[in-house]
Amino acid sequence: MKPIIHTFIGGLAAVLVMTGTATARPSSGGIHVERLQLNTTDSAPVSLTAAPGSEADTLARQLMAHEIEMARADGHDPLVLVGMGRLNDATELLFVQVQSPGECGSAGCSTVSFKYSGSRWVKVMDTVSGSVRIAASQHRGMPDLIVDGSRMVWDGLRYKDVG
Repeated sequence: MKPIIHTFIGGLAAVLVMTGTATARPSSGGIHVERLQLNTTDSAPVSLTAAPGSEADTLARQLMAHEIEMARADGHDPLVLVGMGRLNDATELLFVQVQSPGECGSAGCSTVSFKYSGSRWVKVMDTVSGSVRIAASQHRGMPDLIVDGSRMVWDGLRYKDVG
């Protein structure tokens, strides 16, 4: 009976991850989410760190369950790096990077970002790794992201690379 339950739960997690959505509460009390102070000329760096056992790490592992399971199936124990930013009173972004041989290539590891929207976390960016900065400039009410020197702008649903 246990293998059936494990397979079902793994399949459900994969469906949630593949659709880029998962239900979770925004951080409140249990996790420190720094409010970024931006001016018109600066940008704030996003620090991705290993934070085992933290609320951000637990959430990241739920959202990236499929990628983590794929790495484990290949015999690897992936490193999960997380970073969070509160952009204003209503907007939080969770940045996640899963590091394993299957998830990383010659261009680096993929960095994924999720935005809390309604009652769930929605994938809004998936890009090759590099430094991530939250810019002071905005498009459609969301700050631009600078990923390894390339500007990503909000199109209303997700971030798009504009160079």
